[in-house]
Amino acid sequence: MVRLPFSNPDKFEEDFDFEMDRRSAPSPEMISLLMQDAMNREQGKVAPDTTGADYFLLCDFITRDMEYDFPLIEQDFIKHCNGRLREFSDAGWYGELEHINNGPQQGLRKKIVRLIYNGAKLGDPYCVELIRYLYKTYHKKEYNQLKRFSTISTKEIFSLSEDDWDGCSYEAMGRILGMCQFMGIKLNEDCSILFLLLDKTRKELIEDDDEQSEYIEIDDDLFSECVEQVEQWNEQYKGDFKYYQKAHKEYYAWDNFMGMAFRNHGYRYDYNYFCKRTSTSLTVQMGWTLALLRTIDDKKEYTFEDVQRYTVLYEAVEALTDVADSFQKEVDTLLGEQLDYFVFEDGLFKPENIKYKQPEEKKEAVKKVITNVAPVSMGTASEEDYLNEIAELRKKVNEQEQENKALREQNRQIKKAQGEADKLISKYQSERDELVALRNFAYKSDQEIPKIADENLTEMQKAIADKEIVIIGGHINWINKLKKMFPKWMFIPSRFLQGC
Repeated sequence: MVRLPFSNPDKFEEDFDFEMDRRSAPSPEMISLLMQDAMNREQGKVAPDTTGADYFLLCDFITRDMEYDFPLIEQDFIKHCNGRLREFSDAGWYGELEHINNGPQQGLRKKIVRLIYNGAKLGDPYCVELIRYLYKTYHKKEYNQLKRFSTISTKEIFSLSEDDWDGCSYEAMGRILGMCQFMGIKLNEDCSILFLLLDKTRKELIEDDDEQSEYIEIDDDLFSECVEQVEQWNEQYKGDFKYYQKAHKEYYAWDNFMGMAFRNHGYRYDYNYFCKRTSTSLTVQMGWTLALLRTIDDKKEYTFEDVQRYTVLYEAVEALTDVADSFQKEVDTLLGEQLDYFVFEDGLFKPENIKYKQPEEKKEAVKKVITNVAPVSMGTASEEDYLNEIAELRKKVNEQEQENKALREQNRQIKKAQGEADKLISKYQSERDELVALRNFAYKSDQEIPKIADENLTEMQKAIADKEIVIIGGHINWINKLKKMFPKWMFIPSRFLQGC
């Protein structure tokens, strides 16, 4: 629940009237909004931008009952409007990145509601009736109160949006302002200041959301230093035949718990690895984890065991965010968002090559509807040419907002991809160094290969049965046979080496 910058509707009326004999002076924020509104009126800007109201309408439109029914709602909407989804998406975006600020299901549903609302603002008959029906069904009390009005003022909107704490809800105000256009209710001219207030608060909330999800960058030198530290930790275990178990004991213990937790939820033991889009060596992954820990707190000392535990947690987070990004990309594709340019450039699929006979459809004239102008009754705001000009300007602003949205998401993805690329480069460098070392060892080795005397198979098995031998990887049937023949040997399944 968002709180207003004033305690109650009556106090706002005092500020709005701004009479000198009032006992309490208006707040600085209220004075700023009043001055801005007065300047807009003086300049003839009497058709307020509805973006802030639209934002708050969508924030809290889905109720608990609506969540339960939402599968029916979205299926019916897609059935009726699947051909206009891209158009509805382009009509308006109000600043919230649904897939980052919500869980996957909630983010998708909020996006669907935005498309429904935009469709209604564009005048689509089904969307208009659907948004009215949803409001009437799931916000029944508010709807029954609002439907009594033919015109509504600022004070009346405050009265309808009061909460249980003697304040007012921005979300309720946004719903009321937004739904008036679909219920034939006229807004008084004093409502213009509400649109200013809601849009100002919208921008503040978006800035806060951006700050909360800002990408944390890792310094390249710090990352390299941390990878070297992990290699030094690993070095002390080199040469031991139980190297993998001893060096990464804590990592495997915690990774095993994560696997069992997946099993507890009915998923594969190694489900986490299917969710990650990239795979790096365990050394690089631990280096990345240590670099993040030191970015958070550069004064704290971390042991090798600490880093191993945090690495398992880091990998779980990496898989979770990769799933969220992939899910969002698929949702955007299904709901008609613009595809990446390289899909068109490099893709083999060409829809124009699919030839089939399509039934003829009668095209109806599309009525021009203004989507981002509140019908505030004042001055010449009702003149069609003037409103059309405002709508055109708002359209350009919205296009810029859509472009900003795409750029912000692209920037976030580039930074993430850069981090993944850095890890891969370090992985390949590490593998290259190991190969060079092995090659040098092979060239320098002048040891002759001892001759093996001819012995039967049984004697050979006895000779090596008590040796400390580690078998890494191999088919499960082959491993099971060897376990019976050589019970003292150690067997490491290949899945434990993924990312090492």
